[in-house]
Amino acid sequence: MKVTSDLSGLKNIQDNMEVLQAADEIPLSEVITAQFVSSHSRFSDFDSLLAEIGVTTKEEFLALPDEDFDAFIAANTDFESWLEMQQTGVAEYAEAKLMEGLER
Repeated sequence: MKVTSDLSGLKNIQDNMEVLQAADEIPLSEVITAQFVSSHSRFSDFDSLLAEIGVTTKEEFLALPDEDFDAFIAANTDFESWLEMQQTGVAEYAEAKLMEGLER
């Protein structure tokens, strides 16, 4: 008896991995999405989260002391720090991109 396998899913994952590896940067807005923020905090999106601490511009965000933002993130999200939030966001983003085009 001949056994055959459909390996198209693996090929799809490999293609998706190559696309991920070729990306020089991933915009923060693609990692820290509204769905991500709302599932890990009481905020509907990242802008709402930032507005809570009075940050409304990119310059204000970049000037925000790391310790202050880490404390805010720890108190208002599922994460202990901004770094942990970013790392989790990147991991979820990468998983979603790898699985793109596959039935789950």
